[in-house]
Amino acid sequence: MDSARRWFNKYVSKDKQRSSKKKETTDNRREGVKVPASEDALSNNTKQKVAAAKQFIENHYKKQAKDLQERRERRNILEKKLADADVSEEEQNNLLKYFEKKEREYMRLQRRKMGADDFEPLTMIGKGAFGEVRICREKATGNVYAMKKLKKSEMLRRGQVYLLTL
Repeated sequence: MDSARRWFNKYVSKDKQRSSKKKETTDNRREGVKVPASEDALSNNTKQKVAAAKQFIENHYKKQAKDLQERRERRNILEKKLADADVSEEEQNNLLKYFEKKEREYMRLQRRKMGADDFEPLTMIGKGAFGEVRICREKATGNVYAMKKLKKSEMLRRGQVYLLTL
């Protein structure tokens, strides 16, 4: 134990000497990457990316918590209605299982990414500088929607992108 303490003290004193010589950057020897030591060394672009990532993560987990709370509330409401109604225990269990099945189906639909391939184009109702608007029918349900299809490359080329998340 005593030898480990001496080694640690030597290591700490060497680190202090190195840090006093190099205040600009620290050396990460395992990865061979120099990491900025101060916040001033980070570029504005990096700060914006960090802020965007932080916001995305916060929004994601807030939404997850909100969805969980809503599911619990819906289940509690159903349980209260079943308790107030004159329904047998077996029937209550069957209804709760059916409710859980429908909740799972809904959650799967929420996670599924929707794209242009999920729709059948019917007619074009408008055309603009960056794309077109079409009447489309959703293949899964048959519902009819208006779909705006944008050419992101054209928007980027003309410098018209402010916030585009798709």
